[in-house]
Amino acid sequence: MLTNPAKHLIVFLLASCLWANHEARAACTVVGACVTAGPRLANVDSTKSALLNPLLGGLLGTNLTLTAADWNTLAQSDINLLGFLTTLSANASTPAQALNANVTLAQIAAALGQQAQSQANVNLSGVLSTLASQLGSAGATLRLGDLIKVGTDTATLASTTVNSLDMLTGLVQLYNRNNVLTTPVPVGVSGGVLGMLGVVNNLQLFAQVVEPAVYLCGPAGSTFHSAAIRVKLKLDLVTLAPVTDLLTALLGNTSIAIGQLDVYVEIGRGEGTLTAVDAVTRSVSLQAVPGIADIYIGKIDDSIFFNRGRAINPATDLDYGKIGSLTLAGLNLLEIDVKSSARGQSPFSSNLTIAGTFPQTRTVSTSSTFVTNLVNSLVSNISLKIPTLNLGLITDIVLGLLKGIVTGVLSPVLSPVLASIVDPLLQLLGIGLGQVTVTVNGICEACDGFKLIKTVDKVNALAGDTLTYIITYQNTGGTTLTQLKIVEPVPAFTTFSASSCGTLGMGLSSCSVSAQPAVGASGNVEWQFNGTLAPGAAGTVIVKVAIQ
Repeated sequence: MLTNPAKHLIVFLLASCLWANHEARAACTVVGACVTAGPRLANVDSTKSALLNPLLGGLLGTNLTLTAADWNTLAQSDINLLGFLTTLSANASTPAQALNANVTLAQIAAALGQQAQSQANVNLSGVLSTLASQLGSAGATLRLGDLIKVGTDTATLASTTVNSLDMLTGLVQLYNRNNVLTTPVPVGVSGGVLGMLGVVNNLQLFAQVVEPAVYLCGPAGSTFHSAAIRVKLKLDLVTLAPVTDLLTALLGNTSIAIGQLDVYVEIGRGEGTLTAVDAVTRSVSLQAVPGIADIYIGKIDDSIFFNRGRAINPATDLDYGKIGSLTLAGLNLLEIDVKSSARGQSPFSSNLTIAGTFPQTRTVSTSSTFVTNLVNSLVSNISLKIPTLNLGLITDIVLGLLKGIVTGVLSPVLSPVLASIVDPLLQLLGIGLGQVTVTVNGICEACDGFKLIKTVDKVNALAGDTLTYIITYQNTGGTTLTQLKIVEPVPAFTTFSASSCGTLGMGLSSCSVSAQPAVGASGNVEWQFNGTLAPGAAGTVIVKVAIQ
């Protein structure tokens, strides 16, 4: 009797495990990087919060009522990308398939919340739980792979994170582009909440995504971009009553009241290319180009402005829009209409190299005076019309004086509107006027790794008894394994009885015993597999031996 026949196998088992680990020792290769085009907000104050709720809610056609503290939690929290995809793949076979599954925003928020729990981020988990319930009415599905482009094996994302707010804004953009066919119902925001008291009473905000952002995880040569957005603002201004002394001297008692303005903004996508990833210096090089900004004041029909398939032509699509009224002595109240358009500077390319710990963020700006130059162009390009004004020979003189008064009033208004409303609003969506913000979230590494674990069904046995060994194989690396074969010798002091395949690892299509000794003999047992063994996947094979 062998009191503990497994003792006779200890030396072999240890040697076998060491051999397997040596042959499949993890070798890691840098295969790319993960990059996003969008801001990484360090802090969300009450003004940003007041914009985020109506902006994102309006794009979704639902209500979001997160607090400034909630938004800060999202802005300051990162989620492990592979962990999130693995959680989302509960109803799919692999994280890669989860990228191509049709899922709702509520399902994505729930999966993000579960990953936050696994990272012990209780605050983030709570916010995402609230968000998941608020997103329940956004019932249409989307594919996460349309937002996150993974050009490498998903397992290479193991050390990569993505900012929670970046993820949310990108998903909202994607949802809007895929599912919202017409302009959402406008949302209202008060001027006081925006910090524009004394300039803007309130505004109505319309926004639509022409093209959603693309977040990239891939090798050198891959491209990424921010979103392209069209935004319309109907501004109810604090009524402006400019001095009209010259007109009064010319025409008699004259007054002007300017109290409204429609501003249209179209931002082309900022673009980037991942040019190099250096494994030695742990650095990422990329090229970034800001998007072009077009701004209009006046009137553009919604069916034109929010038609994603149509480019805006100011010569044919921009019409005069009412901004106020003119009262002349002896004449009725007359409407003042204006129109103007301006295009920002042509974009240029900047080369960046980011090294060290990740994530890291850089902003590429066209110029420090971008907004000022836009305002100057808008003002200088203003065309003014008063439909019923006909004063004979002095009509042109009066129009010239009116234009000077109107431009003098609008110029100081347009600057804060663009700088304090339009620019912050766009930055919440990952876009800035005349700039593109790029974040390198991490470097992607592909690591090979394979492990065998053996267990036996008996601790005590007699000579002639049969022992059943279950050998568990597992892909512990970050790449898929192909042409897998396991070779296992019959242990010393035993003879071969039988062998079979057990459970099949994820990604493998079949298993067969390709070679084995005769019953009662010794030698090697070989198992041959077809298909690929996915990262993290495991399966089993079985061999039975008789104790001599």
